[in-house]
Amino acid sequence: MAIDLDINGWIDGITASGVVIFGIVIGLFFFYKSRKRNAKLLTYLGLANLFAGLMFLGVFLDFLFVLIVQQNIVNNGTVALISYIWFAPVIISAMYIGAELLTPKIKKPIFIIFLILSIIFEIIIFIDPINSFKFNPAIPLPPDNLIDYNVNLLSLAGILMGGLLLLVLVFLGLGFLYKAFQSSGVIRKNFFLLSAGSISFCIFGLLEGLIAPGPLVIFVRLGYVSSFILMYYGL
Repeated sequence: MAIDLDINGWIDGITASGVVIFGIVIGLFFFYKSRKRNAKLLTYLGLANLFAGLMFLGVFLDFLFVLIVQQNIVNNGTVALISYIWFAPVIISAMYIGAELLTPKIKKPIFIIFLILSIIFEIIIFIDPINSFKFNPAIPLPPDNLIDYNVNLLSLAGILMGGLLLLVLVFLGLGFLYKAFQSSGVIRKNFFLLSAGSISFCIFGLLEGLIAPGPLVIFVRLGYVSSFILMYYGL
């Protein structure tokens, strides 16, 4: 049966496609800049941006399925897994940048802690996808929407994801802000931009998991992608 998406489905699909394409293009641009300027941290920001864009890959592919073959991807958690497997790489890449700039003397143990927590998150979503995400394979999907891929914030995976975002908010967002107040001139401006980018990523990343598809999604996803532009100018 052909699927006729409603307005919210179109908004969800088009904005998710934009985030994926933006993430890949800007990520590659950051790689180019890092090689041109011999700036290692821009390489990691390029990775973080690329992975952040791929967090919408599940919705993007479901949207393509609807447009091309007129049906959704099988509702068995695939859309959510394709999206959230990239969450850990985003966190790891971002925390490497933060540890390098804020705590270079103890960056290795901090990086290892976030690496372990991120791996645990990945294991949980693969072991228990039904409880980790907001989907129920027993309930037929409404014929005018894309598959809901959001994480269940009350699940173990959701709690761990929220905890990681909170740690990123404190360590990067407030850490860069503290460094900004300690600095002056261009360096101060750069740290303010890094702080704003980190805070935006955490806030809009969390809102993405709370807000149902609709017009508000446009602003949430614009805020999400703007976080990496802010961090680029900060670096």
